[in-house]
Amino acid sequence: MLTQHQELHHNALYGLDNFANSKTILDIEDDAANSDWGGNWRIPTFEEWTELREHCIWTWTANYNNIGISGYIVTGKNNGKSIFLPAAGAYNDDDLDDAGSSGLYWSSSINMTDPYFAWHVRFSADLLFAYSVGRIYGLSIRPVLKE
Repeated sequence: MLTQHQELHHNALYGLDNFANSKTILDIEDDAANSDWGGNWRIPTFEEWTELREHCIWTWTANYNNIGISGYIVTGKNNGKSIFLPAAGAYNDDDLDDAGSSGLYWSSSINMTDPYFAWHVRFSADLLFAYSVGRIYGLSIRPVLKE
C-alpha cells in the first residue's frame, strides 16, 4: 500500500503522458543551471536556500554598485562573503512581472504535497520568504557549484 506522499508522486495526473515518479529533486539532466552552464553547476535545493535565508544578512539596495539595479546583497554571517540577487521579477507566459521590485529564484526541490509545484525563494524590499509555485513560471536561477 502506498503512503499519501507516494500516491501523489505516482498519480499519473501529475505527469506528462500519464507518467509520474517519486523524485523530490531535479535530476542533473533536468537542471537548467547545469544545462546552461555545464560542468558542476546546479540549482540549489530548498534546504540550501533555507540555510542562506537563515544564516546570512540580507541587505536591500535600490542601486547595486551604482548601476541602477535593485535587489539583495546577501552576506554570510561567518565568512563575510557576499552575493547579489537582483530583483529580476518573473515571467508569466511572455510577460515579465515585478522586475526591479521582486526577486523569485527556483530551488531544485519539488513540493512533496503537490509535485506540480516547486519551492522557490521570493523577496522584495520588505519581505523574504519561501513559497511553492507552479513549475510553469519563469523564475530566476542562482547556480551553485556541486560539491
